[in-house]
Amino acid sequence: MSRRGRLPAGGRWVAAAGLVDSLGTGLFLAGAAIFFTRAVGLSATQVGIGLTVAGALGLAALTPLGLLGDRLGPRRVLLGLYLWRAGAFAAYALVGDFWTFLLVAAALGIPEQAVPPTFQAFVATAAGPDDRVRMMAVVRSLYNAGYTGGALLATVALALDNAAAYRSIVLGDALSCLAAAVLLTRVRVPVPPAPPAPPAPPAPPARSAQPTGRSGRGPRLAAARDRGFLAVTAVNGIMAIHMSLLSVGIPLWVVLHTSAPRALVGPLLAVNTALTVLLQVRASQGTEELAGGVRAMRRAGLALAACCALFALAGALPAAGAAAVLVLAVIAETVGELFQQAAGWSLSYRLAPDGRRSEYLAVFGLGTSGQFLLGPVIVTAGVVGGGVLGWAVLGAVLLAAAALTGPAVDAAARSTPAQPSAAAGHSPEATGRMGGAPSRGGRQVGTGDGTAAPAGSIRPTAATASASTTAGGADPSSGTCGTVRSTSS
Repeated sequence: MSRRGRLPAGGRWVAAAGLVDSLGTGLFLAGAAIFFTRAVGLSATQVGIGLTVAGALGLAALTPLGLLGDRLGPRRVLLGLYLWRAGAFAAYALVGDFWTFLLVAAALGIPEQAVPPTFQAFVATAAGPDDRVRMMAVVRSLYNAGYTGGALLATVALALDNAAAYRSIVLGDALSCLAAAVLLTRVRVPVPPAPPAPPAPPAPPARSAQPTGRSGRGPRLAAARDRGFLAVTAVNGIMAIHMSLLSVGIPLWVVLHTSAPRALVGPLLAVNTALTVLLQVRASQGTEELAGGVRAMRRAGLALAACCALFALAGALPAAGAAAVLVLAVIAETVGELFQQAAGWSLSYRLAPDGRRSEYLAVFGLGTSGQFLLGPVIVTAGVVGGGVLGWAVLGAVLLAAAALTGPAVDAAARSTPAQPSAAAGHSPEATGRMGGAPSRGGRQVGTGDGTAAPAGSIRPTAATASASTTAGGADPSSGTCGTVRSTSS
């Protein structure tokens, strides 16, 4: 671990790039809907259709791009995604009708979904196992600050209310992507030395050979077949519903079901942003290991369940009491959000084999992406529409998901791809830098509460021995740019 209070090597460039890109993101999020409707002349329904198509294409391309990240390395893939995004945002300035908008939105949806997991894989390569969760927490804190700054910049364009000002919103986001990419090319990624190759094991019988992909790292789409990992992905996706609570549920509940003043919605969201900027790094402390990630997810479940109870209570109080309880509810929601984010980073990092990290992180991202598609409907129809009962059911579901985290993590830690990571012999995880017992496929085996089992509980196999002989060194990429567009993601 780097000295407390300091970022790992290259971390300042990563942080600066995140801040720059988040300024563009905040600019776009605050002004895009107005740009599409007033400057382009689209209806709200047409905008919704385009963004839905974009999201669906992004989901479909997420895992293939994760596989590409493992094959080419996060640096190359992230550079390509960044340039892709910059070109697509710039193309929005040329849109003049629904069909061109649909084409550009579809093209942009793919890199928008792929960047977050690929960026997370890049941080793992750049920061190392000791600092990667903390680095993600720093970036997320800065992203929330940058969103606010970008939104303030958008108010200038909205005040001018002309086509040129609206086009500056999308062009500004394109420039922020390019600037962030330039900053991240300054990050130097350490390359761990390759250990001596062990003696080659005897060849297994032909019938017992496992199918492998072209890279020799095991079957393709191993993450999608890893039931334990998919269970952790599902739990994280359920817990991530706080994103829809914040963006949709809280504003609607305050306005439609409480006697608190409508003007309170803005300050409530500001409380969330401020706490995230101040406390995300602190909330991530102690989550570098599996046990810490499990604890953080359980804490998230308790905080989010308390948030549900407080929101339900606010609906039965007079204006002053409702306002006070709503503030407490948002604080509880934010605490749950902070712990869920830290837990998600920890568990996805620790359970992803080195040689397939981008693939596994892409599959893990499907849980959050699914929340973006289903969360708004669940929150509006099920929670807000269901009133007190809706909040009670949601709180119970969150508590159950948090309680299932430990068993799901243990199942994921025991399961492995058909063959171990090709990079296992070179990774810090395989050499014990991360602490705990080594495991097949670069994982630790759980003991029931997310902790590691003793090293003696794992027997080497022919597959694990042969993996180190095929390791060709560190990731071919040296890591570079990336952004987390949905950082409350």
